[in-house]
This record gives sequence, structure tokens and C-alpha cells, in this order.
Amino acid sequence: MNQRFRHLHVALLVAGDLALTGLALFLADRGRHHLPIGAAIPVETIYLTPLVWFLVAIIWMAVFYLWVAYERRHLGDAGEERKTVFFATTFSFFTFASSIYFLKILDFSRLLSFYFYLLDLGLLLGFRTLMRWIFSRLKVPGYGTKRILIVGAGGAGLGLAEHLARWQEYQVVGFLDDASESKSTRLPAPVLGGMAKAGQAINQYSIDEVIVSPATRDRVELADLILALREQAVKIRMVPDLLEVITVRTGIENLRGIPLISLREPAITGLNRVMKRGLDLVGSLVGLVVLTPFMVLIALLLKLDSPGPIFFVQERAGQYGKPFRMYKFRSMVQNAEELLEQLLDLDRLKQPAFKLRDDPRVTRVGRWLRRTSLDELPQLFNVLKGEMSMVGPRPEEVRIVQKYNPWESQRLLVKPGMTGSMQVSGRADLSLEERVKLELTYIENYSILEDIKILIKTLPAVLSGRGSY
Repeated sequence: MNQRFRHLHVALLVAGDLALTGLALFLADRGRHHLPIGAAIPVETIYLTPLVWFLVAIIWMAVFYLWVAYERRHLGDAGEERKTVFFATTFSFFTFASSIYFLKILDFSRLLSFYFYLLDLGLLLGFRTLMRWIFSRLKVPGYGTKRILIVGAGGAGLGLAEHLARWQEYQVVGFLDDASESKSTRLPAPVLGGMAKAGQAINQYSIDEVIVSPATRDRVELADLILALREQAVKIRMVPDLLEVITVRTGIENLRGIPLISLREPAITGLNRVMKRGLDLVGSLVGLVVLTPFMVLIALLLKLDSPGPIFFVQERAGQYGKPFRMYKFRSMVQNAEELLEQLLDLDRLKQPAFKLRDDPRVTRVGRWLRRTSLDELPQLFNVLKGEMSMVGPRPEEVRIVQKYNPWESQRLLVKPGMTGSMQVSGRADLSLEERVKLELTYIENYSILEDIKILIKTLPAVLSGRGSY
């Protein structure tokens, strides 16, 4: 489906969803007035005030947009569309009901609301089904076809493309490959550039799905590619070898006889992302207002204890590995970074994460700050700026992240947090593998309630002192 038609398709869906939701509301109102169900109401009763119409229009448009109901990877996919419409309509309805309550529109009929929900859900699901049937009958070029980009143009990539060519619902648009010899005339589609051009190719050619062939096996390059692709609205799959089946720890899917590892999308998208950002803003603002006097006292203690700046500022890896400047209260001597090379050989580390017990670089006040995690308080500014979240994986140094394998790199799919599942489950006593397992479980099963639970558990975990050094 070309870009112009995609835009037309989305415009029709938006207009149809809004119009049918309005029709459902009107029919529900007529049903409440004329059906012999429920308590009798005066004929002149008016439920559909301008405020009610305005609320419905704004809420439905916002929720359907945030629930990615119009994202290209879902369009034309019957299962995805049905699931998206059901959840978006249900969430919109409960948001509308909550708005009615908080705005104190006390005389709004509950029976009318029930009619409205059922009618709206039925009309919207029927509308999407009708749209798919019409476009299929019109034989719109590309409609219902997944546009595939294959990473790796060697023998494995060529075999994958030839296999997919047997099925009408898949179109191999091109390949990405850094090797010049891979640009063979045998390829059924052009090589669109090297792996660094992945994002550009996805946008330029309206790619729906990226499949990484077994030829792409450099771990650092593969990790960078996966992180870059996660920022795009595409599905990512990998043709597995034995090593990836063991290390990636995701299920194997079947695509027309080809086993593939389907990399899960981060769960913190759409409405989850909006609610999480709201929690971050409220939490950071309240924290800064309440804790500023205490932070001033900590700054005075640091100045009296040892020479050097109050804050320790270091570049850390944020979401998708993008570096940012993280703030902490200084807990070490002024030349701590230079002394580290004398204490530890980073190149010989068995795993790309470390924390020294009884670190001689830590000051007296710094040891107390670390024991109570009060050195982390300045990160409230990072949360306020949107670089971090209240809850998430801990931010790691860029040089350590560069040593991650593809499985470990998945912890970079979301913003790092001031606290998280690692902090409430043992902190530095955990191995990197145990940390990553906890953090990926958090990402894949995210809910705002999970964030609240972790925040509640943080204080007891800090007071216990387990893993704090």
C-alpha cells in the first residue's frame, strides 16, 4: 500500500470512527427515551448536551490515537484491528463515564451509557470489517500485504525472500547488507544500503516488518540494529540459530514454515506511556518540593566532609542507548574516576556490570548516602526533564552498555528509573543476568499498578540496606 493511500485510509477510519460513535450516542439516547426498559423519564429530558458531545469527541479521538488504532502495522490485519477497537472503545467508555462523574453531570442515564457502549462497539467493529471487505474487493494495490525488509542479503536472506515470494500477503521490498559482494543480480529486490540505513529505509519504503537473517551475527552491530529498529513502528523478527534460541529467551513463531524469533514490542507505549509520564511528572515535582530542604542539608554535609563539587554528573545510557547526563550527590573523593583504573581492569570483567564492595574512594558522608540511597535524589531533575522515569531499569554507564549482548541490550528499550525491580530485589547483590531477567519481566508485563507497587516497596528495600555498597 503506497503512502498516499495509507493517508487516505487513515483519514477514512478517523472520520468513520468519529461519525459512528456520534451515531451510537444518538441512537442510545433515542433508545433510552422510547424503549420500555428502565424507569420512565419525561419526554423533554435532554441528556446530550453540548458538553457531552464535546467530551465524547475529544476522548474517543485521543484514546484511539494513543492506542495506535491508526498505525500502519495494524491496518488490514483483522485480528489486530478487532483487538485494538475493543480495548480502545472500552477504555474510552470508562474514561467518559469517569468524566461524567467528576464533572458532576448527575442526571446522565446509566442505561443510556450501556446502550451507547454496545452500539458503539458493534458499529466500529462492523465498520472495520466493511472497510477490509471493500478494499479487498477493489483489489487496492498493496492492501493487506506486509512490506518486508530483510537484513542480510547472503544465501540465507535470498532463501528467505524466495520463500516469502510464494505468498501473496508478503512483499519483500529490499535488503540491508554492509557487504558489497552481497549485491547480487540474483536478489529479487534491491539492496537499499547498509544496516545504518535501517531507519531511513523503513520510513522511505513504508516497511511493516523487518526480518534479520542468520547472516547478521556480529553481536555489537546486531544489538545496535535492534535498538534502532525498536524506535520504528515495525515488527522485528529474527531467523534463529541455536545460540539465539538459548540467549534471547523469547518464543519461536512460525511464518509459513519458517521458524522466527519475534522480538516483543516494549509494553510501555500508547496510554501506558502517557500514564507513566504523568506519574513521573507528579512524583518528581512533589519530590522536589518536599525534599528540597533535606537536599540542601545534604549539600552542606558534603561540603564540610570533603573537598569537591556537591553533585556528581556522569554520562549514562538512556532509552535506546542514547546518552544523557545523570545527576547524583557526590559520594566519592574528587578524583574517583582516575583511581578506578588502579582498582579495576574493566576489559577483564566477566560481565559488563560491576560495583565494588568496601570501595576506598567512598567518603564518610558518601557511605551514608549510598547506604540510604539518598545520593540518588538529584535524579528527580532527570525525571522532570524526561530523561529518566521514577521506575525503570537502572541507568548504566555508556562504556558498560557497549559490552552488552543483544539480550542484555533489551533493558535499554525503556527509560531508566530512579528505582526498579532490581532495587527492590537485592540491588548490587544480584548478578547481571538476574538483573536483566527482572527488568525484562517488568518491561514485558508493564502496568501503572506495577510502578506504584515498586515505589511502595522501595522504602523498605532501602531501609533493609541489602545490596547497598
